[in-house]
Order: sequence, then structure tokens, then C-alpha cells
Amino acid sequence: MALRNVGVRLTADIANYQRQMREASRSTRDFQGELAMAAKGGQLDAIAEQAAGLGLVLAGVGGTAIKLSMDFESAMSGVKAATRTTGDDLNALREEALKAGKDTQFSATEAAKGITELSKAGVAAKDILGGGLDGALDLAAAGQMGVAEAAETAASAMVQFRLKGGQVPHIADLLAAAAGKAQGTVADMGAGLNQSGLVAGQAGLTIEDTTGSLAAFANAGLTGSDAGTSFKTMLQALQAPSGTTKKLMDDLGISAYDASGQFIGITALAQQLKDKLSGLTPALRDNAMAQIFGTDAVRAANILYREGATGIQGWIDKVNDAGYASETAATLTDNLAGDIERLKGSLETLAIESGSGANSGLRVITQGVEALVDEFGELPPAASGTVTVLAAVGGAALLGAAGWVTMRRRTAEALAELRETGPAGEKAARGLETTTKWAGRAAAAFVALEVAAVV
Repeated sequence: MALRNVGVRLTADIANYQRQMREASRSTRDFQGELAMAAKGGQLDAIAEQAAGLGLVLAGVGGTAIKLSMDFESAMSGVKAATRTTGDDLNALREEALKAGKDTQFSATEAAKGITELSKAGVAAKDILGGGLDGALDLAAAGQMGVAEAAETAASAMVQFRLKGGQVPHIADLLAAAAGKAQGTVADMGAGLNQSGLVAGQAGLTIEDTTGSLAAFANAGLTGSDAGTSFKTMLQALQAPSGTTKKLMDDLGISAYDASGQFIGITALAQQLKDKLSGLTPALRDNAMAQIFGTDAVRAANILYREGATGIQGWIDKVNDAGYASETAATLTDNLAGDIERLKGSLETLAIESGSGANSGLRVITQGVEALVDEFGELPPAASGTVTVLAAVGGAALLGAAGWVTMRRRTAEALAELRETGPAGEKAARGLETTTKWAGRAAAAFVALEVAAVV
């Protein structure tokens, strides 16, 4: 009885299975028929083209997000290497860079590079977060320069005058004001400061004195590294005069240092030159200036002579303008171009944040492939060479297959058009069909022979 029950159940199951297979087969044929009708009507081509277009757009969006995220993570690796920070401090710097990407015209990646430059100059993470990065960003916007360049310029000035990291915004104000109120650019001021800063600081000048003097030089047409070099050479000429030069300075009553050996200051020097040389004839004055300062430094000395204490102090006061960098940055970006740049920065930050997950996943895949490549490299040369050739042949076969599929579609279209032209076209179509068939067989044979030869 049990055997009969099993047999009946098995027969029923088989019948049910056959019925389901017939339904599946019928559904497949119906679907194939619909596809054929759609293909004849040209609908599949339209759908395929639309799908391909959408796919390209989506792939482009995804690829862009991953690329932006990858660039940002690379920049943050630079931050980590420069700061040697981890954990909360590094996360805080990361968030600060992302915030800068949202709120300013610069991207988060640019901000991260600015953090790196500040860190390399010794600016602590707390000072970067406390205004250092903001100062670099304001200087970059005010000077129409890159964030990394602006950060490096401010950081160099900080090191030259032994300032603290928290004074980066003040340095940005000085440089931006000097460039905004005299000739030249922030980059020119940075170049001038780069040439003269160490010597000026060693002589006892403050960064305000030095920047104000460079602004006075720029106002007279002496800008950039030329101004810095002339300024530096002038200060060096005054430090240890000897022989004829020292006697001339003593006779004129010119001395850059007081009885205790301290530098008298740039304004006092400017006034001393004005007082002691103004009574000379132009010829004697020019001769004295050339003797004391030389052909290069005389340019800066002449400007100090013309300006005197009042003029130089006026420029020092002009550049010491708190908030000038941020105000200038806000003014320069208060337009449609600035709005677009800020929007672009926000979109880039969004892309970075959204692409971070994919970026992490791709890192796992990439590291896995790297491990596989390393293992491949350990194979004996004969084995690895065989695998390489097989891969090349396999790639060629795949490309050939893809090309063959495309060619078959094009051939089918050509055959249909030829048959519609009449008897002559029908004859030509048969010839083309025969040629295509044998070409396909020949190509398949060729690939098979190539693979056999490799193996």
C-alpha cells in the first residue's frame, strides 16, 4: 500500500513538473515573440540606447564621487603624515577640511592640502582648528591663489619671525593688506618676505615692520623677490661696515645700531637717512648711498630716504589691518562666480562623503588584487609567461567575439536591405550570407589554433 502511495505521489509530482515546464516554455516563447516584435519595430534599439545613456550618466556620477573621495583621502593621508596625529585630532582635522569645502570657494581636498602645509611648518592641530586654516583660506581667496600656496606662505612667515600658530590669521591680514594697498600681489609679498624675513627677524624687525617696509617698496615700484633681496642686502650692509664705508657713515652720523648694539628700528633708520643725507647735493648723496649700500641695496635705501619715519610708519599702520583678509575674501567672492564656486565646493564635499563607502570597498578589492599579483610574481618565469600569453589570447578572443556579435547584427541589417531591393539584391544577399558564414568559421578556427599553440 505504501508503494502504491509513493508511486501515485511520484507520478503526480512528475505531471506537475511537466505542466510547469510547459508553462515556462510557453511564457518564454511569448516573451521571445514580444522581443522579436519590439526588435522589428525598432523599440529595443531605442530602449537599449536610453539604457546605455542612463548607464553612462550613472557610471559617470559614481566614478566622479569615487575619484573625489579618493583624492580627498589621499590628501588626508598627507595630513596624517605631516601631523602624526590619529584618532580624535585627525577626525577633527578631517571634519574641518570637509566644512571648508562646504562653506568656502575651495574644495575639501584643497583645504586638506592647506592643513598639510601648515602642519609641516609646525602649526599645531589645535591652532589649525582655532583659526589657522581659516586664515590660510582667507589669504588664498584674497590673493586669488591656491590654498596650499597660501598656507605655505603664511607658515613660512610664521617660522621666520618665530610666531605662534595661532597668529596665522594675523599674518594673512598683513600680507593681504600689503598686497591690497600697494602694488603687486599676495604672492609678490610672500616672495619678498621669503627673501628678507630671516635677516629682518635676526636684525630685530617685527613682521609688521618688515611687511610695512615691503609695502612701501612695492608702492614705489619695487616688488616681489627683487624687493626682498634689496631689503635683505641693505640690512646686511649696515650690520658690519668697514674701511671707507664705516668712515663715511661715521662722518655722516649714520648708524643702524645704538650704543648697546641693538638695531634702532626701521622707522628710525629711515628718518636718520632723511636727516643726514637731505643736506647733500644730489651727486654727493648718490655717491654716499652707493658707497654705503651697493648697487642692489641702494634701491631699498633710497625709498627709506624718501619716505622717512612718517612714511614708513604710515605703511606699517596700513598693513596692520585686522580682519582685512577675510573682508577682502568676502568682497571678492560676493558675486555669481563666487556662488558657483561655493556650490561646487558643497557638491564636491557631498560627493566625497557619499563616495567614502565605495572607496573603502574598492580599497579591499584593490588590496586583494594586489595580493594576487604578488602571488603571480612568485611563479616561475615559464609558468607566469604562459599565464600572461593565455590572458592575452583570451582577451583577443573576447574582443573578437564582441566584434563578431556586432558584425552579425550589422550583417543582418545589410541582408534585409539587400533583399528589399529585388532579385539582384536577393542574389547579393545570398553571396554576403555565404561569405559571412565562412568568415566566421575561419575566425573560430584561427582562435582555436592560437590557443592550441599556446597550450
